[in-house]
Amino acid sequence: MTMKNILIIGAHYDDAELGGGGTAARLIAEGKSVYKITLTNTVVYSEDLKLDITNERARQNSKDACSILGVKEIEFETAQYGQLVYSQKMMQDLETVIRDYHIDTVFCHFNEDYQTDHIAASQICRTAARHCANILMYQSNPYITPQTFDPNIFVDISEYVELKKKALQCYDSEHDRQGRLFETNILRNQIWGYGNHVASAEGFVSIKCLL
Repeated sequence: MTMKNILIIGAHYDDAELGGGGTAARLIAEGKSVYKITLTNTVVYSEDLKLDITNERARQNSKDACSILGVKEIEFETAQYGQLVYSQKMMQDLETVIRDYHIDTVFCHFNEDYQTDHIAASQICRTAARHCANILMYQSNPYITPQTFDPNIFVDISEYVELKKKALQCYDSEHDRQGRLFETNILRNQIWGYGNHVASAEGFVSIKCLL
């Protein structure tokens, strides 16, 4: 697979780690350059759900997580949480980053998602990355959707799952939805690992992949 400069794009600051944190750590260990872009400010306030996520805290959480994994964050103009929509400007700005950083591989959200920011992020990213050699989709939150997330490419992260756990632990507790999103994510990595005869694996749906 042709991978040298990789970009993981998330709607929210923790999405990249959830969807591909272990893969990022492995690729970096193999000498690849891995970058991250977040498309919203991730600001959430809800008394009912006991959520109070500020942009300042989310950015710091992300910085700490990226430091653990070795990922390089790229500054990018963000939309408000819950208000991300496809726009020609954002798509072209992202396309410019992809060109300037010589990105050959993009990891983005699964297109059949329920969370509206995830859906918009997927559309923006897939269009902006259309000339890349590899486009792979991840599912950060395990929603039950009519179109099942059915990965067809798996990355063995057995040696890197502990780094992924440490990266997720950088995020404040509000990011860990229902108090078990992170744990469930790691368990799913174990399930995918079991099916591939390794300890842990991350799964992706390939839009295209150049071998």
